[in-house]
This record gives sequence, structure tokens and C-alpha cells, in this order.
Amino acid sequence: MIALLAATPILVAVLVLVLGRPATWAAAAALVTAAAAALLAFRTPAGVLAASGADYAPLLAEVLLILLFGMILARLLEATGAMALLSRWLQDASTSVPAGTALVVFGVVPFAESVTGFGIGITVGIPILRRLGHRPAPAALLGLLGLTAVPWGALGPGTAVAASLTGLGLDELGVATAWVNALPVAVAVVAVAVLCGARRDPRAAVPVFAAGAVLWAGVLGANILVGTPPAGVLGSLSVILVLLLSARLRGARLRGTRRTVLAAVPYLVLTCGLLAAQALAGLLDAVWLDVLASPPVWLLAACLVAVPAAPGPVDGPAVVARAARAWVPVGVATGLFMMLGWLMTATGMSAAIGAALAVLGNAPGPLLLALGGIVAGSNTGANAMFAGTVASLAESTGASVLGLVAVGNAAAAFANIATPPRVALAVQVGAGDEALGAKSAAGNDSAEGSEGAQPADAGAQRAELERAVVRVQRATVLCVLAATVPLAVLATLL
Repeated sequence: MIALLAATPILVAVLVLVLGRPATWAAAAALVTAAAAALLAFRTPAGVLAASGADYAPLLAEVLLILLFGMILARLLEATGAMALLSRWLQDASTSVPAGTALVVFGVVPFAESVTGFGIGITVGIPILRRLGHRPAPAALLGLLGLTAVPWGALGPGTAVAASLTGLGLDELGVATAWVNALPVAVAVVAVAVLCGARRDPRAAVPVFAAGAVLWAGVLGANILVGTPPAGVLGSLSVILVLLLSARLRGARLRGTRRTVLAAVPYLVLTCGLLAAQALAGLLDAVWLDVLASPPVWLLAACLVAVPAAPGPVDGPAVVARAARAWVPVGVATGLFMMLGWLMTATGMSAAIGAALAVLGNAPGPLLLALGGIVAGSNTGANAMFAGTVASLAESTGASVLGLVAVGNAAAAFANIATPPRVALAVQVGAGDEALGAKSAAGNDSAEGSEGAQPADAGAQRAELERAVVRVQRATVLCVLAATVPLAVLATLL
């Protein structure tokens, strides 16, 4: 009975989301339910809550700032044309469709996602995949499969939340997650190879397998040598550099212009600044260096140079204002989910759920977090809801807390590809003008006279888009299952 009461906030959140309500509503309802449950059966001294909250508050602020500055940077790079310019340059460097696809799926999409988060990677990568010759639905699926570095997306706030709620070190959790993330990467590699025609021509699989291996090894190596926050950036950069070098050796012309260099300046400031600050913080013990080495500082620095270095004109203040408005629902939902995770961990609710699930072994750990990744649509939200529970489950079964949380972190991150709103967005981006045409015509369904044929065309386009969403949704769920089931099996061995 106690375990069921402890699980009520999670059940409330899932119910609200399944009913189609916004994530903000779900997080708020769950937080209120958790507070009520804590007062009824999980009373905790105010001093304990205050001390725990004081330790957790800096992470909460850091995550919210990462999300804010990441969204601003993404909007600025889109508005200035920097993102499109770099995308076209990378597309021109591709020597074949499979090589170009591998470059986008395991290089461009993870890089954009690691820098900014929010699924921005698919909006960057899918248009390039379309220009490479992929049809809308396969391009959408390929773009979603590029989300294989989500534990390090937006410089890793989701992994940071999991580490904080479970008492693990951020870097040790990042390294452990990188090891087990080989399974999701392997699933993505096989799926991408099939979509590139490897069943007809096995040679098409070569650049895909090479890119997947470089991404996995690059992220793992960066976690070990540098740390977790920049690992996704460095791992995906290694894929881009290796494939560009391969293309150059095959005779491709890699000519950059002044505008191309300017477009890359914000990325260079973010990557080089963060690496240098973290190296300095590792050598010297000073509070100001720890602040300087935090990801929000260098995301802000990248935002500040994005407009002066813009390859095209942009109204910076207007873009920032729009990005800030778009951040509000994301930031509020994330903050509330993080507070929910903290409250459930601090009051013992997560421990009660973990103890009750222990009779089923360790397998529920990655399954719970994968469910959280699909429902919440965020690795941060999934870890906020379930990381504490998974840690308690490991303690109850005698398994490795680090191992089980890492397996769950990888499962939650990869499950993001099957989040319904993200799948719908990917298909719309892949359809491009067709999707816009369907929406535009849908607003004029009552048109008469010479426009009479337009509603029928729009209806056909909408129907085709809906069928494409269903196909891609089904494929992403199968990919998630193909990765999550082995991860659950791995969890039983811990």
C-alpha cells in the first residue's frame, strides 16, 4: 500500500500526459500529488528537506539556464542562416548517399543535439537527408535515429539530474552510460544501413558502420578524457572530421568561405571555451573556476558572439525574445519535473517504489526509464521521475547502482525518438512544402468556384502525412524495443 501511494505522483503524471495535456500540467499535478503523499505517509523533517534542497538548487538553476541559452543559440543560428550555411557545406562534401547519410545521422544530428538539445538536431539533419535523395518518411526516421547521443544532449543536463538524484558522480555516470550506449548505437547503425540499401548493396553499410563506431568510441573517449558535458559535442565532431577526411581522400573539394567560417564561430567559442575552462578548473581549486567551467557560461558566450559573427543580417533582440517565450513552457515543465524527482527522493518515495519492484529483479529499471523517455519526451524529465527509483531498486536487489542507472539512462535517452510529438515534427520537417501546403489549404476548406479542387488535394496530403506519421511511429517503437529489451537483459546481469 505504501509503495502504491508512493507511485501515485508518477501515475498522475503519466495519466495527464496520456490524456494529451501539456507536460507543464502533468508535472504540476504530479508535484502537488507528491507533496500530499509526503504529508500523509512520508513525512520528512524540514531541516532534512532544506539541506537537500540547498544542495539540489544549483543543479536546478544550471539545467534551466542550459535549456534557455541552448534554445536562444539554436534560434539565433537559424535566424542568421549559420545553421543552413554549415549544413549545405557538409552536404556538398558528401561523396555518396550512404556516406552523406552517415555524416548527417551520426555527425550533424548528434552535434546539433549535443550543443542545443530540444530535438533541434532533427530539424537540422532532415532537410539535408531530403536533399540527399531520401523520401520524406525515411528521412524523418533517419533524422530521429540520429538522436543516439541524447544523454549528452544540451551538454548533458539529463545525465546530471540522474547523477544528482542517485548520489553518483557526473563523469562516472557519463562513462558508464557511454559503455552501454553501444546497444542503442548498434540498433541505429543497423536501421540506417537498411534504409541506405545495404540489403541490395552491402557496400552501402560500410560508411554507416564506420560512422556509428566512431561516434560511440568518440563519446566514450571524450567522457573518459575530458568529462561528460562536452562528450557529445566531441564525439559527433570526431565523426564529422573522420568522414570529411575520408571524402577529401576520395577527391571531394572541401572549400570554405569567409561566411562559412563566421557561421562556425559560435560553435568554436562554445567547444573551445568549455574545454579550456574545464581543463583549468581541473588544475586549480577555485570556486570562480568551477562557475567558469559550467556549460551555461559558454552557451551564453556562444549566444553573445552569434549576432556579431552572423553570416547574414538578424534582429538579435527579437530572436532572443521569441526564444525566451518558447523556453517558458519547456523550462517550467523541466523545473517542475526536477522538483518532483527531488521531493520523491528526499522523502523516501523513490526508495519505497524501488523496494516494491525488487521482487521483479533489475529488468524494470530500464523499462521504467524508457517509458519515461517516451511519455515525458525528455531525458531530463525521465530521469527526474525514475532515476531515484532505479537507484533504490538496485540497492534492494544488491545490484550496482552505477550500472543500473547507466543502463536506464541510455534506455530513456534512446526512447526519446519514439515520443509522438517529436515523430510528428520529424515527418512535417521531412515533408517540407507538402506539409505547409496541406496546412495552408486546410484553412481554406470552404473555398468555392475555381478553388474547389484544392480541399481534395489538401485532404489527400493530410492523409498521406498522417499515414507517414503512423509508419515512422511504428518504426521508432520497434527500434526502441530492439534497444531496450537487450538493455533490460543486461540489467538482470548486474
